[in-house]
Amino acid sequence: KQWYQRRVAITAGENFIILLLRSSAANSFHFMLLPLITALLLLADVSVQNELKIISTPDRTSRPDPCALTCAGATDWTDWIDSKIYPGRSYVMINGQECGFLSLPVVTTVGEGALGVFLDGLRGNRFFVYTQKQVSAAYANKNGWRVHWSAFGYNCE
Repeated sequence: KQWYQRRVAITAGENFIILLLRSSAANSFHFMLLPLITALLLLADVSVQNELKIISTPDRTSRPDPCALTCAGATDWTDWIDSKIYPGRSYVMINGQECGFLSLPVVTTVGEGALGVFLDGLRGNRFFVYTQKQVSAAYANKNGWRVHWSAFGYNCE
């Protein structure tokens, strides 16, 4: 038998459902049911619960759970700058403006490999991450060190 596959994308509100149907060339009954299946899926009340719950934030802001947002990224390996605040250390500035947080988020950072980092200077949607040990920016950039970060905050009232 020859088998045919047909993918149908159905949008219901913000939810996106992909339906994959298989049928033989001789029996296309399944495809005749497609409009009915589509209508049932669109009429169904599909709801998504927000699984993120923020217990506390740096500025003690609390907003409804549906406003909670996770935003994450990684710095480029050439972003390191020599610190004037902590002589001998280097830092990267993380611009989290695209996250759209309305208050200070909770931020976690992890350095690649054996790179130890700490967060200092959480200012709005910008975060400053410093090396724990004395490491020049030139050395960090040459070795391609990156910082992976996650921020958890609110993007609505």
